[in-house]
Amino acid sequence: MPEALQHIITELTPWLQQYGYVLLFIAIAVEGFGIPAPGQSLLIVASLLAATGQMSLPLVLIVAACAALSGNSLGYFIGWRFGDVLLKKGWIKPQLEDKIHGVIGQYGVAALVLSRFVEGLKQFMFIGCGLAKMPLKQFVIGNALATSIWVALFGLGPVLIRDEIAPMLAFYHQHKYPTWAIVSLILAALITFTWRSWQTKNPQ
Repeated sequence: MPEALQHIITELTPWLQQYGYVLLFIAIAVEGFGIPAPGQSLLIVASLLAATGQMSLPLVLIVAACAALSGNSLGYFIGWRFGDVLLKKGWIKPQLEDKIHGVIGQYGVAALVLSRFVEGLKQFMFIGCGLAKMPLKQFVIGNALATSIWVALFGLGPVLIRDEIAPMLAFYHQHKYPTWAIVSLILAALITFTWRSWQTKNPQ
């Protein structure tokens, strides 16, 4: 097992054993409204603990999904309701606001979903969606898609591939950028196709 992964498991396992699902929920939720936390790492470790019977996999998945949905929604509300305050205080730079408007305006739901997998961006994108006044229906669909894909990959994935996770991580670290480029293109294509199909069936 890669040293970095083993270190994460060694560091986070005692915290999960002591605080369990409450810690998992808080760490994932706060990331949705701009506070850096090891939510993704905790989810991976919780999944691996569930594979050995130390935690309940259904509960891990439910807690992670509820935390992500609620945290992301709170971030959206903060951006929508207090975006002007954040700008006036200088906590959000005008250049960043323009970039967020451009990305969301061009890619919509796809930008929201893909941002869930990018450190730094995932802590701010949901506030950015509110700041850019993304329509609520569009945000709800994007939030549900982002959460479902993220929980499936990092909550269910480690259980299903626990015997292969070491060589897969080694390959990922050697080919990180090509891997994410391919994954991003596939996800963007699937999201775009799903969104256009939904719009065709539900015209405004």
